[in-house]
Amino acid sequence: MKRVSYIFPVSHHYRLPFHERLRALLAPHDVDYRVVYCDPGEVNLHKKDTVDIPWGVKVPRSNLVGSVVYQHGLREALKSDLVIVQQENSLALNYLLNVASMLGLKKLAYFGHGRNFQSRHPQGRAECFKRFWATKVDWWFGYTDETRRHVESLGFPPERITVFNNSVDTSEVRMAIAAVTPKRLQERRDELRLVGNHVGVFVGGLYPDKRLDFLVASADLIRSRIIDYELIVVGGGEDLSLMQQLAEARPWITVTGPRFGRDKIELMMLGQLFMMPGLVGLAVLDAGAAKLPTITTAFPYHSPEVAYIHDGISGMIVRDWESPNAYANAVAALLENPDRLAEMRAAAGRMAEALTVEAMAGRFAEGVLKALSV
Repeated sequence: MKRVSYIFPVSHHYRLPFHERLRALLAPHDVDYRVVYCDPGEVNLHKKDTVDIPWGVKVPRSNLVGSVVYQHGLREALKSDLVIVQQENSLALNYLLNVASMLGLKKLAYFGHGRNFQSRHPQGRAECFKRFWATKVDWWFGYTDETRRHVESLGFPPERITVFNNSVDTSEVRMAIAAVTPKRLQERRDELRLVGNHVGVFVGGLYPDKRLDFLVASADLIRSRIIDYELIVVGGGEDLSLMQQLAEARPWITVTGPRFGRDKIELMMLGQLFMMPGLVGLAVLDAGAAKLPTITTAFPYHSPEVAYIHDGISGMIVRDWESPNAYANAVAALLENPDRLAEMRAAAGRMAEALTVEAMAGRFAEGVLKALSV
C-alpha cells in the first residue's frame, strides 16, 4: 500500500468532507491517504473553524522568524510516496521538501492558487519568491483553470497539473433549502420587516476588500430606480460597525451580523440576487445552491473561485469595477427583466450542482493516482 500525506498547519472544518471523500476514493487503489496537521493557533481558536481528524496525524509546530512556521512533519513525509503541501511562503518544511523533490528523493505536489490573488504587489519579493518555487515540485493541484494557466505560464508541464475546482460541501445547504416552507419565509420577511419584492442579499465577511461603501452607494442608485428594492447584509468582521452606520439612515437595509446554518440559509432565500461587488470567493457556491446569481465587478483581487461565474449566464461581472453607477444599472436592469433573472437563477443552481465537493474529491483522486505513477 502506498501512502499519500497532505501536510498543512491547520485542519479546517470546511475541508473535512473533502478529506473524508478523498480517503475513501483512494483506499480501493491501495493508497493510504493521511492529513498531517498541527493544533490551531490563536486566530483559528477564536474563529472555532478547525476540527480533529481521527485518522489524521497531529504534529507539533514551531514559530520561527516573523510569520514563518515549521511543522514537525518531516518524519511523516519521509514515510510517504507522495507529499502534498499548501503553496505558502511561510511554511518552512516546504523548502526541505522542495529540495528533496529537486534531488529526486521525494515526490512533492503543491496544492494552491499559484499566486496570491489579493496581492497589491504582484511583482514584489513575495510573489517573485512564490513563482521561483512554484516549478520545484513534481505535481500541481490547482484550484481553478486560472491557476492552471498561471502555473503553465511559469513553464510547468501541463500534463502534471490537476485542476480540482475548489469547492465546499453544499449538501447541507441544499437539504436546508428543501426543508424551508413558504410560510417560514414569510415569517422571516415579517421578522426583518421586508416590504419589497426586489431584494438583494450580501453574505460574507465584512472587511475592506468587500467594498461596503461601494455596495451601499450602488444600492442607493438601485433604490432610486426600483422603489421597493431592499438589501440584507449578513456577516461579521472588522467593518461590521461601518456597515451598521451606513444602514442607519437607510431603513431598507437590514444588517443582521453573523448568522450560521439554517438561519443564514433562510435569509439568503429571501433575496433574488447575491450582491458582491468586492472580493468573490467560495461564497459563490452557497449562493448558487440557493439559486442566487452572484453580481460582482471586475475587481482585480478576487479569489480564484470567481472563475465559476459565467458572465451573463449564472451571474454577472460588471467590467467598470470602480463605478457604482455601472453596477447599479446592471442590477436594476436584471431586476426589471424577470424572465432573464429566472434563467440566471436556474443557471446559478446548475453551477452549484456541478461544483460539488464530491466532484472535487474525484478529480483530486485521479490526480493523486497519476502523480504516483510518474
